[in-house]
Amino acid sequence: VRKLGKEWCEKGLLNLPTFYDESTDGMAIGNMLWLHNCVAAYGMIEVAKDRYDQFVIKSAAWSKSKSFEENLKGFDTGNPGRSFDENVDLTKALSDHYDPELAKAKLAEVHNWLTKDATLSEEEKVKLGWKQAYNLTTWEEFPGEDWRISRIILSRMGIKSGGGNVEDAVKEAKVMRGIVRKSSLLSLED
Repeated sequence: VRKLGKEWCEKGLLNLPTFYDESTDGMAIGNMLWLHNCVAAYGMIEVAKDRYDQFVIKSAAWSKSKSFEENLKGFDTGNPGRSFDENVDLTKALSDHYDPELAKAKLAEVHNWLTKDATLSEEEKVKLGWKQAYNLTTWEEFPGEDWRISRIILSRMGIKSGGGNVEDAVKEAKVMRGIVRKSSLLSLED
């Protein structure tokens, strides 16, 4: 509420059309405004950029020479809709919103923040109130990457770097190394 304002928090994401509504010209208005909220309130710029990039890709495939229905066929179900297009009149699309002009301004702003070419220095991010968050990842593996158990074990043993609480990770790594040493010595005795 402090960063977005009480009225926006209560009404900002209400009465918005989906991208299926022709008045949006396929733009994911609700999702873009939600991304704006995530960035403005919490500084989630990298997460928002990753999600917004999917809209930009879909915008690149959007063709004014095709019908609205033909363009929609190109959208997948995962994160449907396309990015902000300043050339589209959103007057009708936002006619039921409590503050259409504010919504349009936020759409333009989030587009400027999240396009691939947009770069904000750390100093600019801090001025906007977006401080670097603590990395809560326990290891480097993410969905879609190589997650072999050996990589995870090496990470947890402190041999391969990862995120998380360094002090706790070092303690855990020492315990795990001790277990490995003991089991190695036992296997040598057999």
